[in-house]
Amino acid sequence: MKRNIITSAFLVLIFLSLSCAAQKESKTTDASLTVTSKTFSRAFNFIIISDWGWNGEKFQQVVADQMAKIADSVNTKFIISCGDNFQRSGVASTQDPLWALNFENVYRASSLQADWYPVLGNHDYKGSTQAQIDYSKISRRWHLSDHYYTFAKKVNDSISARFIFLDTPPLIAEYRNRPDEYPDAKNQDPDKEIKWLNDVLANAKEQMILVFGHHPVYSASKTHGDTKEMIEYVKPLLEKYHAQFYFCGHDHDFQHLHEKGGKVDYIVTGTGGEPRPSSTNEKSVFSKSEPGFSVISLKGNTIRVCFIDVKGNVIYDFSRSYK
Repeated sequence: MKRNIITSAFLVLIFLSLSCAAQKESKTTDASLTVTSKTFSRAFNFIIISDWGWNGEKFQQVVADQMAKIADSVNTKFIISCGDNFQRSGVASTQDPLWALNFENVYRASSLQADWYPVLGNHDYKGSTQAQIDYSKISRRWHLSDHYYTFAKKVNDSISARFIFLDTPPLIAEYRNRPDEYPDAKNQDPDKEIKWLNDVLANAKEQMILVFGHHPVYSASKTHGDTKEMIEYVKPLLEKYHAQFYFCGHDHDFQHLHEKGGKVDYIVTGTGGEPRPSSTNEKSVFSKSEPGFSVISLKGNTIRVCFIDVKGNVIYDFSRSYK
């Protein structure tokens, strides 16, 4: 009898431990949840958009209009672009008319005059990547200081977040080996960038580590899918140094992926202009093809990721707390 009581007590403790562990992550796909000022109150909020550069066509303008409303509601600190800022062929110079047609005139709302922190995508590499960097000297809100860069922000008095922005096209042989189509890719040193990433991650003291790039590490999409070089070179560093999230675009859908036993959550949010069919695989937690963008909310020790559609609905809501 005594042995049975001890065994039962032990099983209860295991159950409670598992229950507590499960509370470190939560998610919902309740599309009836809409964003209001209370939804993300008293938090450090920012927006991510990717693959948006369609000159105001397709879904770009309607996504921008809804993004303006949400940016105002959540008091966004800034906006991050995960690349393909100028679809098809990038820009030729800082005076290219596409700056007005594709960016300034589309994201013209006052709430979207916040700072923008972009990365470069493969379509940006078809034009002048230096022009996108140099535009930072002209525009008050466009901040692409270099091909890859990092900064830290205080979330509150006791918590800080490290933001790391990668230049992924030069890491991928497909682009380096096609100089006629991607002329700037061959001029970049992928080994130097990976060493830089290792050094930044190794020296990061912030509690939250968020990494951004254009190409996915993992993706279930049939359009592009996993990126071999990102799995080989970037993923081991993300895992080694305990980055919580990697955000990207390239595939034009919403995805949340997590590798069994892995430490990193992988987010694809490439729906800023032209969504494409989505798919799932063994790493998929969520996948949907909808035009929209993401709101990221940092509060306490919790990182919250919300996918927002063009009607302002939260179609996916995931929270992760770090220890």
